[in-house]
Amino acid sequence: MKITLVLAAWLLSSFCAWAHPVKSQFFKTSDGLSLHYLEAGSGHRSLVFVPGWLMPAEIFEEQILALSADHRVLVLDPRGQGRSKAPPQRLQAAARARDIDELLQQAQVGEHVLIGWSLGVMEVLDHTVRHPNPQLRGLVLIDNSIGMGRAPASTSGKAKRPVGNDEFRAYIQRFASAIFKHPPPPGWLQAIETSATQLPPKAAWGLLDKPYGREYYKKAVLALDVPLWYAITPRFAEQSLELTQTHPRASATVFEDAGHALFVDSAAQFNRGMKEFLERMP
Repeated sequence: MKITLVLAAWLLSSFCAWAHPVKSQFFKTSDGLSLHYLEAGSGHRSLVFVPGWLMPAEIFEEQILALSADHRVLVLDPRGQGRSKAPPQRLQAAARARDIDELLQQAQVGEHVLIGWSLGVMEVLDHTVRHPNPQLRGLVLIDNSIGMGRAPASTSGKAKRPVGNDEFRAYIQRFASAIFKHPPPPGWLQAIETSATQLPPKAAWGLLDKPYGREYYKKAVLALDVPLWYAITPRFAEQSLELTQTHPRASATVFEDAGHALFVDSAAQFNRGMKEFLERMP
């Protein structure tokens, strides 16, 4: 109940004045879970966002506001995050990739662009391998490794993973602040913490242990014959160079004055880049 009330209050305060109403939707997965997503706008092409590790769908509120005027926008709460529940034993990578496919089916999404941030980059790419969809028209990958260049230095090694509830909550509070270079809007840090601490710590850390190596994601990227935009902070600049040299339809933008949540820190720049990317698409 606590997570529902906190996120609902944040959603109401952020979205109530919008010209394009945001709907809070649920769908039932093939393994019986009720998963949540936000939806706004309309158009022949849908934009489907998948947030990062433990983040709620509301993290993309600026994108819903900016993009729903011309597109149908959907933002998934992955299982175990936001208002989507899941027991720890049902958080496997294959299930989370399947959830994206089932969202597309149950929301009757036709032509679409997938947008993944952080852990969502890996899950969107995994989805394209496991569930190829002929209606995919483009891909946006936000600030995570795509298996190219040298592996970036880890920022959350296993040795630093606290498993006690109090220690984990303290870690999440630091983590939530660290993803922003500039102060986020009021209430965001609390809402992120509420989403991030609904899973037991061991289950939350387990989401990061994907059963594939870096080469899996590189092959997934190169196998896609769709326009691709890589929106990153400077630590992934080397990977962006290899991407644009090896993928004929890829472009990249380095956000110099932004943290990991670059679409929040530099929302105007990111939204402008999204619109330009969408306009270039056939």
